[in-house]
Amino acid sequence: MTYIIIIFSLFISTVVSVLTLKKKNNKWLALLMALCSNTLLLVVATWLVSLINDEVRLFGIGQTNLYLLIFSIPIMTWVTFLILELIRNRVIKMEQ
Repeated sequence: MTYIIIIFSLFISTVVSVLTLKKKNNKWLALLMALCSNTLLLVVATWLVSLINDEVRLFGIGQTNLYLLIFSIPIMTWVTFLILELIRNRVIKMEQ
């Protein structure tokens, strides 16, 4: 379930950042939007899953794999940055 949440967050943040890049034409603003959407989605998912999961309440978040959601925020932002670079370079080549 953790990996599905991470992939879903990557998909949503990529869509949001690509739409921001196309609308504003600013790579850094698109990257900021990806970071914010990743952070919001993964922190809320961690909180919701920890409320549902009894094992987390008994043993803490360190004994489960929920800490992967929090640690994947910078990794997903970096992957989104690479996707933005690929899209930006492809658009620049198509314009020339």
